[in-house]
Amino acid sequence: MGDIERQSVKIRHEDQVRDGTLSIRVYTSGERLRRGLAGLLGAWAVAGVTVFIPIAHFVLVPGFLIAGPILGWMRYRQDQAMLHVEGECPACGETMRVELEANERLPLWTYCPQCRASIQISK
Repeated sequence: MGDIERQSVKIRHEDQVRDGTLSIRVYTSGERLRRGLAGLLGAWAVAGVTVFIPIAHFVLVPGFLIAGPILGWMRYRQDQAMLHVEGECPACGETMRVELEANERLPLWTYCPQCRASIQISK
C-alpha cells in the first residue's frame, strides 16, 4: 500500500548534527480514494451497530453518521504518511530508529530511544 520514499534529514542535539533518513509512504489517488471510503463506511458501520445500545444510541448514531464524511474526507486528503527516521543519535552516537505518527510534519522535536536525549529532526 503506497510507495515508500526516502528523504535526507538532519538530526540535531544542541550543537551536534548528524544525517538521517526519513521514510514516507506516498499514496496514489486510487489508494487515497479507498482509504477515504473505508473511513466513511467504517464510521457508518459503527453507527449501525450502536443502534442497538439503549439510550446511548441517541448520541452515538448521529455522532458516527456525522463523523463518517469528516473521517473519509480527512483520510482522502492525506497524500503521504511519515513512517520513521533512521540515523545516528548526535548525543550518544548509537544507531536509532524513531517511529513517527502519520500526520507529523518537520521540523519535529522528539527523544532518542536509547539515551532519551532531546533531538530535533529537520530537512
